[in-house]
Amino acid sequence: MSWLAERVAHFLEVVLGYLFLVIAVATIVLVILRYFFSTTIVGGQEFVVFCFIYTTAIGAAVLLAKGEHIAVHVFLDLLKPRPRRWLRRANYLLVALLNGALIVLSIPWIQSVGHFPSPVLRIPQGLVLLSLPIGCGLVVFYALWMAIADPRPSVEAGEGAS
Repeated sequence: MSWLAERVAHFLEVVLGYLFLVIAVATIVLVILRYFFSTTIVGGQEFVVFCFIYTTAIGAAVLLAKGEHIAVHVFLDLLKPRPRRWLRRANYLLVALLNGALIVLSIPWIQSVGHFPSPVLRIPQGLVLLSLPIGCGLVVFYALWMAIADPRPSVEAGEGAS
């Protein structure tokens, strides 16, 4: 499982890198066109926004996989290593549960509004809205993996020995 999770995370990082490159280049081109040539690429800004939405959804999963998610350790650091590990696992299970609920709730939402075309590019909004179940599904995958495997015990906090 660890091998699979790490491979998927690496693949997603590469995809995110290319998406960020596309966003940066497209934004620079759009700005140059707008301010120096008084023109634009029709749908360019909308495309950049869609790419940004996907990078946010996928990036959340990648950060969770790397253990770099948002966390407040004030009370966690007061615990001994074993309760700290179990509380961390419970936290990952809650994250998986929350994201699983978001997946379930997003399906009817996408079904009801996903067929409407985007304002400029005229692509179905469902293609953009799919970022939610995709991102949440990846977060569920990594949260469950982290809860089960707990691959990164904090050596600095004295958890390596217990």
